[in-house]
Amino acid sequence: MFCHSRFAGLLILIWLTTPAVPARADGASWVEGPHLKQQLASPTRVSWHGTPLDRALSSLSSAQHLAILRDRRVDPNQSVTLAIDGEPLEQALAAIAGHVTIGYCQFGPVAYFGPRESAGRLRTLGALRLDEASKLPRDVSRKFLLMRDWHWDRLAQPRDLLAQLAAEAEVEIVGAERIPHDLWPECNLPPLSWLDRMTLLTAQFDLTYRIDRTGKRVELVDLREPIAIERTYHGGVAARNVARRWARQLPHTKIRLEGQEIFVTARVEDHDRIEQALAGRPRRKTTVKTGPEVYQLAVENTALDKLVEQLSSRLSLTFQWDRDATESAGIAADQLVSVQVQDADLDALLEAVFADTGLAFQRDGRNVAVKPKP
Repeated sequence: MFCHSRFAGLLILIWLTTPAVPARADGASWVEGPHLKQQLASPTRVSWHGTPLDRALSSLSSAQHLAILRDRRVDPNQSVTLAIDGEPLEQALAAIAGHVTIGYCQFGPVAYFGPRESAGRLRTLGALRLDEASKLPRDVSRKFLLMRDWHWDRLAQPRDLLAQLAAEAEVEIVGAERIPHDLWPECNLPPLSWLDRMTLLTAQFDLTYRIDRTGKRVELVDLREPIAIERTYHGGVAARNVARRWARQLPHTKIRLEGQEIFVTARVEDHDRIEQALAGRPRRKTTVKTGPEVYQLAVENTALDKLVEQLSSRLSLTFQWDRDATESAGIAADQLVSVQVQDADLDALLEAVFADTGLAFQRDGRNVAVKPKP
């Protein structure tokens, strides 16, 4: 298995967990967040002739700063002879997968290459597990939404990785013996939620998992078709005609109509097509009550400037950092910081980030000025 190496959605609160910036072996950062979308749309040029798949993926990963995970079931030594000239990166990734008769999907910041069936359902599995976790009590779901970078060494065993995930979330894994012995190459992946890491691991064995209401017990279970998730769209006065059109365009989906609301049960990729057709985000029914934005942040020994970059990206903050004054004051912008806050408002979060750094901040809406303390 080649491995070169989700700010969870609004549930009741907005959770932010920012581990150390994901880095490759050469110290460079993986592309993620809004930059990933731009990268996937950027033109790509590659030319391989008789190149082993793992070597091809590794070179592409390094050139594009893109985390790539090859499923354990894909032959790493199969030959790739392919030239791509100017195609968007996302199309290039799909072309590579098609060339060797496997599947590709973009699972958050990770480009996943695996059996076509697995690639076709992976994002939906991730969405299903997130939906289930969102229905758990808040104090239970929190640990499953925390995002951490994921690393394992060469010759790591997947059952050991499963045990590490169990220890992290303090859960009992029922059915761990269903993960067979295997040896995996070294891997470094960008920050992923506990849910997504479990999904990436178990999916490679045609398994998924169920979390009980207490959050203390996780059971490995077989994948059962169909793998689909229901979402609700407002169809307006033309809802019936819209539903019929979608049924023709997406024959593998299940669609039902209630008044002007269209209920669609489908893969995440099919929901993406619907949202694109609507030219905007769908208006979905939800029973979630909104409240004040509060954040959770857990980082250890993270470079301050990199942490600020991630906060800027994930929280849509604009930092106006007086770097010249910071350097003149003898303060290192890349000093290592450790932060642990829970249920903090934005000001409390920023106070924790800049505490003991020698820097002060002043916030005006989403604009944050940073300068040395007087």
